[in-house]
Amino acid sequence: MENKSLKILQLCKKIPYPPKDGEAIAILNLSKGLAKAGHDVWVLAMTTPKHHFPIEDIPTELQQQIHLDTVYVDTSLSIVKAAYNLTTQDSYNIIRFYAKNYQSQLLKLLQQHKFDIIQLEGVYLASYIPCIRVNSEAKVVMRAHNVEHEIWERLAKESMKNPLKRGYLRLLAKRMKNFEIGSLDLYDALVPISIKDEAYFNEMGYTGTSLTIPASVDTIAYEVKKYHVDSSIFTIGFIGSLDWLPNLEGLHWMVEEVWQPLLQEAPSAQLQLHIAGRNVPAELKKWKKKGITVLGEVPDAADFMRSCDVLIVPLFSGSGMRVKIIEAMALGMPIVATTLAAEGIAYTDGKELLIGDKPDIFKQQLLKCIEDRDYAKNIGDAARIFITEQHETSILIQRLVNLYQELLKANEF
Repeated sequence: MENKSLKILQLCKKIPYPPKDGEAIAILNLSKGLAKAGHDVWVLAMTTPKHHFPIEDIPTELQQQIHLDTVYVDTSLSIVKAAYNLTTQDSYNIIRFYAKNYQSQLLKLLQQHKFDIIQLEGVYLASYIPCIRVNSEAKVVMRAHNVEHEIWERLAKESMKNPLKRGYLRLLAKRMKNFEIGSLDLYDALVPISIKDEAYFNEMGYTGTSLTIPASVDTIAYEVKKYHVDSSIFTIGFIGSLDWLPNLEGLHWMVEEVWQPLLQEAPSAQLQLHIAGRNVPAELKKWKKKGITVLGEVPDAADFMRSCDVLIVPLFSGSGMRVKIIEAMALGMPIVATTLAAEGIAYTDGKELLIGDKPDIFKQQLLKCIEDRDYAKNIGDAARIFITEQHETSILIQRLVNLYQELLKANEF
């Protein structure tokens, strides 16, 4: 049984290509890792108005590794559908991702293939479990990238200026929470991305098999940053989706609470703050403060990160794990982050990562890197070693496959 090649189907609410955001990177790395380990991997992904990529443009090499199938699903927000949803008890966020054409393609795959494992990449795919149970004997594994209702609770909390919007978001959060809790008994196994999320699911009532599998990278694919010390310039970098509220919240905190004091205390170096990410909102385009450049989406995220002297990840809300931190550490980059941003990573503060939750501490961590470039390099070097030991894809894939094998072995008794 241990050497058996498994047939695995991943269901995704977005096409995991190109790998430009954390969710896509996490899914694609897992798919490729399973295929590299000798397993037969199928991916059935939605293409949506927000996340669309022509399947014919996906590299041939990737399509030879995994069987990638896509179905177009219109997940756009609809005022009419949202209003009608108020007359029901259903989660509008969930029903947006339930589509008959997607289920039809899923049914077709289930009829054509005998899968061992069907892994749902997020709770939004849980609506398809009844179809799976009727048409397949495969074990159903939920890969939880976040605790989704926490995100909606945060959005409601941050909409204090608009009581109507706040009330609606609270309703969405409540219904999402009910759906998440109600779905827990449907899984044969739960695979959260962080230990904190696993503990939270257990508190919510999950009593089944669970295993935390953090985000992973194939470190050989990440060329380590080469340091060219120029004491006259120091570039601080940020990269992330700029239409995601927690990122905007963190950037505002950085610019308003940290940046000006930092400029005053580091006069010996010309400081630059470079902000990269897609979907730049108008409010950021207006930033023309000293040393701040908003680049928008960059052609190559790794090249951008390597061009910086230190990266920042100032996050104060959200759940799950920041895949961009894992990637940056694999590149040997020194990183200053908040505790929440580094959640799920078993780091030691001051060794592989630098942590600061208050403006003054965050500033002091940056100053250490500015004033001592060797110190910054040592942090980056330690980060790279840490990732090879703790987040290497091949290591984590073996743990996941062991879980799969245990689930299938239970059927033998």
